[in-house]
Amino acid sequence: MTFRHTLRVLPLALLLAAALASSAQAAPVGLGTADAFSVLGGSTVTNTGPSTLNGDLGVSPGTAITGFPPGTINGAVHANDGVAQQAQADVTTAYNDAAGRGSTATVSADLAGQTLIPGVYASATSLRLSGDLVLDAQGDASAVFVFQAGSSLTTGSGSRVRLIGGAQACNVFWQVGSSATIGTSTAFTGNILALNSISLTNGATLDGRALARNGAVTLDTNTVTRSSCAATAGTPTETPGTPAGTPGTPAGTPGTATETPGTATETPGTATGTSGTPGATTTARPRPVISGPASRVVCDEARLNGKVRAATFASRFRFEFGTTKRYGRHTATGQVAASARAVRVHAMVRGLKAGTTYHYRIVGIGPGGRWTYGADRTFQTCQGIVRPSRSPSRPPHRSGGFTG
Repeated sequence: MTFRHTLRVLPLALLLAAALASSAQAAPVGLGTADAFSVLGGSTVTNTGPSTLNGDLGVSPGTAITGFPPGTINGAVHANDGVAQQAQADVTTAYNDAAGRGSTATVSADLAGQTLIPGVYASATSLRLSGDLVLDAQGDASAVFVFQAGSSLTTGSGSRVRLIGGAQACNVFWQVGSSATIGTSTAFTGNILALNSISLTNGATLDGRALARNGAVTLDTNTVTRSSCAATAGTPTETPGTPAGTPGTPAGTPGTATETPGTATETPGTATGTSGTPGATTTARPRPVISGPASRVVCDEARLNGKVRAATFASRFRFEFGTTKRYGRHTATGQVAASARAVRVHAMVRGLKAGTTYHYRIVGIGPGGRWTYGADRTFQTCQGIVRPSRSPSRPPHRSGGFTG
């Protein structure tokens, strides 16, 4: 190759390398088992007023959780148990991932008034938000935004993080080198990964997660909703060519791996231990899952059904549900063993509102904490509290139930 030809090829190679580097940075920050939490503290979690947490609540290595009630938790509580300890380990991994990414731009200390496209934005010192910040995914629902604050993150009263162009809160990450303070009535968006503490002041809302590694999470009349990504093209939730009800495996056929009482239930704290099991592939995806039609729907409860497809490793699962496609509530986590065929699972959800349409889907959770989502489905509760009669000889199987 001549020297002149080398000069022509080199810029192309550099552009290709840059494109590959950009593509690598576009991957979301993996939260592992911490994905299930709306709030996770290191030392304590304290609450004042009628806060609402839509997602699990935990603390580790501390054990103190106070202020619930008056706060409401639409999820499980884990105080330095195995679940919380694993989640904190996963937060550390996620924090280091976010902090270690090469920046695509350096931003000013105050983000207010800016419209940013996907990328990694770094500040060597603090980050502030005194007004509105707009994040534009430019039509790419999988676009990722990472913000790196060398020290603190502070928002002013009434400030907002707005998403346009298909951006999703689940793909926004704030890596904070010390502590974060979300100001009064701020509408904040994204997953906060703070080295020390996180404080949500009066009336602030968070569409994402408050995950503090070492310090406290302090709440005051807040709403925190664990964000989840909608399925995007290229990540189907059902394996083509293996639809539910394939001829030859009808429901009820002798030998079919239907669920037995107790299969779908799981005592809080027993869902961990899969990751890191000798011989397990920690980066494997969970088996595909299929949302089935709801049954036993009355005015304040319903049974959610689904299938977890065959694989060579055990999988956990749960159902997400709510009055919109953002869900916000979920059942306890169940587990199915590796199987040669699809396994039918279900969970009862309770405390529902009469005369209301609910959305739901099944979620599969693989050994490495990676998630697969079933299709969204709906059901509608009846208008009055009228329960069907139940035979005392056949009590209902209440697997993975949620009590509102």
